[in-house]
Amino acid sequence: MIFDEMVEALNNYSAKEIQYKTGLKRNRIYNLKNGCTFYLDYNLYFALKKLGYEIKLEKDKKN
Repeated sequence: MIFDEMVEALNNYSAKEIQYKTGLKRNRIYNLKNGCTFYLDYNLYFALKKLGYEIKLEKDKKN
């Protein structure tokens, strides 16, 4: 999942619904929905997991 896809995924839910399902603060949810720079921590990782999304790290095939 890349950042644009994350914004699209979060825009499918209201901030209130995301807060209820994940426990993230609304201010952080609004920043994520607007595509602001963010840090990936356990809270965000598990919030996305609860919404049915997964972040994968893949090795670049060029190297």
